[in-house]
Amino acid sequence: MTGRVGILGLGRRGSHWAEAFLAAGWEVHGFDPDDRAGPREPTGAWRREPTITGAVSRADWVVCCLPDRLDLLRAVIQRAQASARRAAVIAVVSETFEIDALQGCATWPGHVIRLVAGEAGALALDVNALTTAATRDEATDVLALLTAGTSAAVQTAPEAQVIPLIRAERL
Repeated sequence: MTGRVGILGLGRRGSHWAEAFLAAGWEVHGFDPDDRAGPREPTGAWRREPTITGAVSRADWVVCCLPDRLDLLRAVIQRAQASARRAAVIAVVSETFEIDALQGCATWPGHVIRLVAGEAGALALDVNALTTAATRDEATDVLALLTAGTSAAVQTAPEAQVIPLIRAERL
């Protein structure tokens, strides 16, 4: 599986996500207001865009690696959904806000997921009843692809809700 991803926020976290998608063969478009931010030595199909709209236009996935401010995250989710493909997955990297808060402003809440650091360097995929089955399945597949060839392990959390945990040291 390959596609096009827009990375919003190209600091340390965003750069790691960009590098992971590039390594998996994806076309990566990134945006950050700081021109110094971004992957150090990008390889493959990488392009810095001057706007959020440019970065997410025609994207299959959007990864938001922004400061944990709910007003900012919600505004960017709305902008991303207005500019990306209708079925695009909007993945928000947030340690602070639950999935319900992030989906609360979305035009298509079922396409918004939350990624958060889990135990022992794992990456937890946070979904809820609003998350479409297709989005949940695609997110699981893409995250497994991004961690292929690493010490990745896919586990199911003990909660009733399906929350795969994927070991991802760099993400």
